Amino acid sequence: MITYRLATVNDLPTLNQISWQSKAFWGYPEEWMEQWREDLTITEEILNTQSVLLLEEGGATIGFCVISEEATQYEVEHLWILPGHIGKGFGKQLLNRALAKFTTTQKPIQVVADPNAESFYQRQGFETFKQLESSPAGRFLPVMQKVNTPS
Repeated sequence: MITYRLATVNDLPTLNQISWQSKAFWGYPEEWMEQWREDLTITEEILNTQSVLLLEEGGATIGFCVISEEATQYEVEHLWILPGHIGKGFGKQLLNRALAKFTTTQKPIQVVADPNAESFYQRQGFETFKQLESSPAGRFLPVMQKVNTPS
């Protein structure tokens, strides 16, 4: 059975395992992964300042999504699914649930996506409007946006 709930501080170790495993799914070199460790780490501060929704299957957390709200936009900060569940529709379900729950005003929604996730976000209605240089040097991330039309 699929359930959703807000994350708590007790979930931090699980969230950080999921983000690491999900990023590693794409076969990145270990030295790149280490460069990104801080960006992949969910902290208590994130829990206190952003909206974090968990996706559970049979009581086990299999993914999570973090949404922040800025003055002029929302941002998908994190969307991670355990590797064994990638490609089965869980990311789409989780993203849609998080956006419905946390984006309550008509502002654009942006995401700085991993290049491997660009096609996923395109299928969810996001369009790439620029590239952002990342590390290591010469690597670029798609910056994507879609219009939010809350019900």
